[in-house]
Amino acid sequence: MAKNKSKDKRLFVAKDMPPLYRTLPGNMYSYKNDEVLKWISQRPGLLNYLFDKLSASKYILYNSETGKWQGENYEPNDD
Repeated sequence: MAKNKSKDKRLFVAKDMPPLYRTLPGNMYSYKNDEVLKWISQRPGLLNYLFDKLSASKYILYNSETGKWQGENYEPNDD
């Protein structure tokens, strides 16, 4: 029997997204011009959902000594 996953309510805001382009007609894709990403970036609930997922999956980790977050595999560039 399949496990019944409940949907996170923070994602429900996406149901009201208006029609938007990822790639503007006649142009190559650029994240800078991606209307969908811009719309998502203006929704704190969606950003918090992403942050929580990254944290829970241990892709980003909190350092209580510095008070900062960083990527699991981050290595400083010692030039």
